[in-house]
Amino acid sequence: MSALRDKGLAGRWLHRQLLPMHQASQRRLHDLNYLFFELTQRCNLVCRHCGSDCSSDVSLPDLAPEQVLEVLRGVRAKHDPSRITVALTGGEPLLYPDFFKLGRAITELGFPWGMVTNGYAWSPAKVEAARLAGMRTITVSLDGPAEVHDWLRGRTGSYARAAETLRLLTAAPWIQKVDVVTCVHRRNLDHLDQTRDLLAELGVKAWRLFTVSPIGRAAGDPDLILEKEDFRRLLDWTEAARGTPGPAVAYSESGYLGACDTTVRDHPFFCRAGVNVAGIMADGAILACPNIDRSFSQGNINRDDFCDVWEERYQPFRDRRWLRTGDCVDCKEWGVCQGNSFHLLDPATRHTRLCYVKEYELGT
Repeated sequence: MSALRDKGLAGRWLHRQLLPMHQASQRRLHDLNYLFFELTQRCNLVCRHCGSDCSSDVSLPDLAPEQVLEVLRGVRAKHDPSRITVALTGGEPLLYPDFFKLGRAITELGFPWGMVTNGYAWSPAKVEAARLAGMRTITVSLDGPAEVHDWLRGRTGSYARAAETLRLLTAAPWIQKVDVVTCVHRRNLDHLDQTRDLLAELGVKAWRLFTVSPIGRAAGDPDLILEKEDFRRLLDWTEAARGTPGPAVAYSESGYLGACDTTVRDHPFFCRAGVNVAGIMADGAILACPNIDRSFSQGNINRDDFCDVWEERYQPFRDRRWLRTGDCVDCKEWGVCQGNSFHLLDPATRHTRLCYVKEYELGT
């Protein structure tokens, strides 16, 4: 964390001046770049940190394929589909009936698409089905050595399945990007070097780290939340690992990190929920991020036109002055933080549930 501090006041001043200008421009333009669909809430794992509290309950209705395609046809009528990545999520998307048939239809509409998976249900046949469906990108969850991964994912053998899935996917030359996302918590913090070696052996090139937010199942699980010194140790490790041989590592955009904001990832923090990112939940709710509180739904595709909602109802995400309350009122970080990640917002208090700069003393 010393690297950014040593760059001097001039560099920090420039960062503080230019980043808010860029963010303001992006909010005005609000180009839709990333559209996710939560196809199902069914899952074959029971992850301790799940933000959506997914389950294997088959009584929960899926988002119908025609609903997905109807939204995308409307988007295509007003936007260039080649510039909008569609992300298919869950739950576990492979539990969704005719998943690859839907993927093929999305490709035929001209949208590049990818998915997020826990890696448990893959096989060579499914990899071939993904190729035929035109899948371009995929994110696989892997959280350390077998015993740690299986503990977090709630199912014995889930590490072995995810590792084999990565072997299959990294060997497929037609996939544009395979990356791994790892939830860092108290039980795997000391295994980061080992995990990076495992990923290198599996052929992984890109690795994103994130820490648990106090939402969903994780909110009441003390094993998952890092204390201040552990969090700072994670950032130090990430900064030191960047640029060294092995999978390219970066901390996710979970929130604004003060002095560490540009040392542990490729781009400065910018919460793009409702700015460049939108999504549809399994019940049809129109949101800006799959992890934000459902009270921030801007409509529902069962009664609203998505494109109209995108243009007319996303102002709470694009003009955040209403969030400048409590500790944010006098905070000198407001210009670059803008109230932190939206998924951390407590709708009852309008305060962030976790301020990384304050909680972890990340000086500027």
